Amino acid sequence: MEKRISLLMLLGFLLAIPSSFLIPDVIISSKILGDLFISTLKLVVPFIIFISISYSIASFDTNTKLKKMIPLTIILYILSTTISISFSLAISSQVNFPVNEALISELNFNNFERLDVKDSIKPLGFDLFKLPSLILDGNPLAIMIMAIFFGIIIKIIKNSTIIKILKKSNNFVLSSILYFMWLAPFAIFSLFGNLLVTIDYDILYLLLKFTLIAIAIFLSYFLLFYGSIIQFLLKENFYKFFKNIKNTLFFAFVSSSSSATIPLTLKTAEKNLKINNQISNFVIPIGATVNMDGSAIYLGLSAVFVSNLIGLSLSFDEYLLILVTATIGSIGAAGVPSVALVMMTVVFTSVGIPVEAISLIVGVDRLLDMFRTALNVAGDLVITKIVDRFS
Repeated sequence: MEKRISLLMLLGFLLAIPSSFLIPDVIISSKILGDLFISTLKLVVPFIIFISISYSIASFDTNTKLKKMIPLTIILYILSTTISISFSLAISSQVNFPVNEALISELNFNNFERLDVKDSIKPLGFDLFKLPSLILDGNPLAIMIMAIFFGIIIKIIKNSTIIKILKKSNNFVLSSILYFMWLAPFAIFSLFGNLLVTIDYDILYLLLKFTLIAIAIFLSYFLLFYGSIIQFLLKENFYKFFKNIKNTLFFAFVSSSSSATIPLTLKTAEKNLKINNQISNFVIPIGATVNMDGSAIYLGLSAVFVSNLIGLSLSFDEYLLILVTATIGSIGAAGVPSVALVMMTVVFTSVGIPVEAISLIVGVDRLLDMFRTALNVAGDLVITKIVDRFS
């Protein structure tokens, strides 16, 4: 199902290009579909964050024989995601994406009232009594923190009834999102088509620039970060390592799904990389859930790209907030199809970027999803190899 949705999303993107020239009136009339898609995403994201994170923590199996590996695995995945988005922000902040006044006018961002970043980072302070009101306001970071606390409490008291409720709720939310994503091809057709009909075509050049920079960052991170780990930490030949995993990366690239790639990833880890199957069976499924190096890079670059285009300058605090929300939000969310689109609403909202600005890059999301999924899976295999070596 996920593969069909992904292909239809690509089809929606491709059809939007000629349709914007041939039937512009139909494109404009379809705008309600794109608006409905964005509005629904904004509505369901808080539920996805809370349920997926709290369930992931509450249901985590600490009685496994591999208990000693849990801290190392979690630390490595969090550290890897943090480094990846830091890498993305460091590079993208140096790229010149000029303000596009016509774009600001067409998307009606002239009168947009930006969220004060202080309101978004309050949960990081000590005023925890305001968490309930922040949660009711839909503050993503507040919801993440509350979900973590809730998951830990349920794990400590070991209430199986609540865990079962969370499990059913999590399955329901993910299933609902999967069916909801059938609207994504129509939304992409509508959003990208309206973008082509209404904006200056200079934006197409900028979109191409964004895509090429994203791919360059993906490849650079793979070669520099993973390459260094393989060559110097694991003391293995990088070319040989890549040769052993290339088929798995290609499948991940085509399927755009870390979860769907798990069987092949496990086989590659055991047969090609000679990793203990007890270790790979534990580490890789966790990685498919919480490891999002590729998505983290994409989220960081997207936030910088869009904020520059619409004339919003990001402060150091806001860069830090992007890092925190993307890292924490990766816990349990990676099973959602096109998770980066969902997480993008969280990151954008956190730093005061209009969620509607997602329409600027939604058209190329399917293409970049292929690259970031391959990078995610590569990260799973590299980290599994580290755990196998040092646990």
